[in-house]
Amino acid sequence: MEYRLIQFSRNPLREEGKNIGVIAFDGSWAGFKAIGMLDGVERAELYGYSSIAGPDYRESLWVFGEWIEWFKSLCMESEGNRERINAELSELENQTLHFISTKGGYYETTGEHPETALAELFEELVGKPPSGPKEGFKELLEKILHRAEIIFYPEFDRDVEVTIDPENGASPIVFTLDYYLGGEKRVGFKKIRFQNARVAALDAKVNDAIYTFSEAQKTGFLDKERCVVLCDTPSAKRANYIDRLQSVATVIDISKHRAYWDISTICS
Repeated sequence: MEYRLIQFSRNPLREEGKNIGVIAFDGSWAGFKAIGMLDGVERAELYGYSSIAGPDYRESLWVFGEWIEWFKSLCMESEGNRERINAELSELENQTLHFISTKGGYYETTGEHPETALAELFEELVGKPPSGPKEGFKELLEKILHRAEIIFYPEFDRDVEVTIDPENGASPIVFTLDYYLGGEKRVGFKKIRFQNARVAALDAKVNDAIYTFSEAQKTGFLDKERCVVLCDTPSAKRANYIDRLQSVATVIDISKHRAYWDISTICS
């Protein structure tokens, strides 16, 4: 099976590219695997590219997603045709300065399924981007929001105060959202840290979230399934808070592996 490396270079004139993916093909089949592509998940997560892209490029991580889709389409449409794939990848330098395709060589599959061989090539040549130190609640929350990609939406905002004037002339209803995604399908978020939180402060946070989402639903501002609590894992003594919150919102534990995917799904 023939393969080629896909690399990203922040500055093509001054530095070598960093391996981000592998495309492999055998004449009748072609496959592509890159950082962030997870089994069973259609869309790649892009947060892993932040260390590769660097600070000047991090706000444009969506570009990695577009190129991943391009490589996937090339594999699907070419049906493994060596000439077409090599020709398309050789033209890559005329389309972008940052994404590079270098000839890798050939890989002996010894009768394995091509997907297995591709996974082995990826592990050997790319692997995973280096992980940083263990995050606290604040850092993990930011990471999840990046991975879910909602912070890149122009409708996304932080610390939003909502004022609703009732039709019956009653006093305005005011509540706040830690994060808010506007547009046709509005989504409101509250963040709650269970671990190491004082009981009085936690009670206030939970009560505020319940009030906010109850009023948001009562006034028609938000549907229940688009009211979201982002939290860490509570201790057994604090598990009762989850039941209360679930009565008015979707609760997502950000320490869970696919929390970013749950957030992304709600916002789509």
